[in-house]
Amino acid sequence: MKYLYTAILCLGVFAACVDYDEDTFSERLEITVGNIEKDIHVQIGGTLEINPTISPDDREYDCFWGIANRNNTYSIIDTISFERNLNYRVNLNTGSYTLRFCAKDRKTGVFSYTEYNLSVETDMSTGWWVLKEVENGTDIDLFTPEKAIENILASRNDRTMAGKPVDIAYTQNYFIFDPSTDKDVNNNVMFLASEEDLVVVNYFTGKILKGYDDLFIDMPQQRKIQGIFKGASDVHLIADGSLYTMPISSYTPHYRQFIIKHTGDYQLSPYRVASGWSNPMLFDEASSSFCIVDRGSPELIYGRADASPAHRNLNKNLIYMSGITTDTSGGENGYAILKDKSADSYQLVYIDATRSSYDLTSTDPNYNCIILKSTELPSTLSVLQADFRALSQDNDIIFFAKDNKVYSCNLQTLAETEQSVDLGTETVTYMEYAKFMQPYNDTSKWFGYLMIGTGDGSNYKLRMYPVQGGSIQPAVQTYEGTGTVKRAIYVGLIGGYIYPSVYL
Repeated sequence: MKYLYTAILCLGVFAACVDYDEDTFSERLEITVGNIEKDIHVQIGGTLEINPTISPDDREYDCFWGIANRNNTYSIIDTISFERNLNYRVNLNTGSYTLRFCAKDRKTGVFSYTEYNLSVETDMSTGWWVLKEVENGTDIDLFTPEKAIENILASRNDRTMAGKPVDIAYTQNYFIFDPSTDKDVNNNVMFLASEEDLVVVNYFTGKILKGYDDLFIDMPQQRKIQGIFKGASDVHLIADGSLYTMPISSYTPHYRQFIIKHTGDYQLSPYRVASGWSNPMLFDEASSSFCIVDRGSPELIYGRADASPAHRNLNKNLIYMSGITTDTSGGENGYAILKDKSADSYQLVYIDATRSSYDLTSTDPNYNCIILKSTELPSTLSVLQADFRALSQDNDIIFFAKDNKVYSCNLQTLAETEQSVDLGTETVTYMEYAKFMQPYNDTSKWFGYLMIGTGDGSNYKLRMYPVQGGSIQPAVQTYEGTGTVKRAIYVGLIGGYIYPSVYL
């Protein structure tokens, strides 16, 4: 197989040796290529069979087919054929590629150069990933539009994860060195965390790429995982009480471990606003302060002590915090419920979770504040004692479960309403509002569901409920499996690009 190292070289090959006869100048030759789908999907080991049409059809053409890895900025073009009709057995890794086709008129040298989205897939391309507790620890299921793939860790790796499940995070641009080619290979991966374990799983195959012992430079003293979440270009982990950061980028250098251990005397709440687009907004329970994490700082960034209203040293406990969708990126602002440490007094605050380290240290008071507005909450509200909560991504409502019944709390009027949700004899184990707003230009694929996981001790059901006018509608989908649901996220491979649901 031959390689052309740049697109310019590719074009140069087809533009060279032009025969400048009178036909070149008598009229403008326009070459049009057809009969090729814009978005092409193929399974590993499958065959790409494409018979393009080229017009004008009464001329002779030299043709070229090439493939480039879309997720690698420095990817070379892999020449796969010089034939007009493509018949290519796919031996690529799973992922997103650009398929390129060139057709050059032999007589004039005029050429057509077109590109198409190529997705090399397995049976794990698009669907709901369900992190769950099983009898011997933690495992994960995947529900695609075509099938259910249960117990991926056990079935594809002959192991589960020790301890109860904690969380899951998707990211692209995780590079692993391949000694056979002496190059870094890009991977789309899931980070799966349990209380006692951490693994990196290939998104397309379910195979474990890295385990706990491979993921730290400064190993935590105790094997105790408390959280994992995505930043704008990082993956963050809370282990043994400390916050670790792994930069994730398509540019060099490529990091494979959590190289930053953030210093300081802090104790982070399990609640956060982490959409995957801005610096995650956290709450330090030790100092009762809102803060952010930034790879450029070894310490958490709390901002100015004189910000007004104050977001530091609040003498309050965080009861709940989550993000709310403000645009297609999602989850950039949020709500938090705080309880006074010395009184039975509660406060609802609306926060700006887009603040950067520069904003929080700015002398401009319009930028260094986190809390935008606050409301006192009656201590009699049921949402304050809820077992599970889920902030709507479409309006100012918190849905919650209490005593195995489902309610809504309007954050503007503070009215609480029991919802018509029949859970039978099952017990609620999980609630979250999932928002999918990708791709930007195709709203037909967007959705927003209140997700409720229930179980009977051995088996679970995960139901997706649409919401209209603040009221929960009948479930449009129910998935079933063994174990107990901890977290579920949707990841879609659309048009050659992979889009996760909003992280919060």
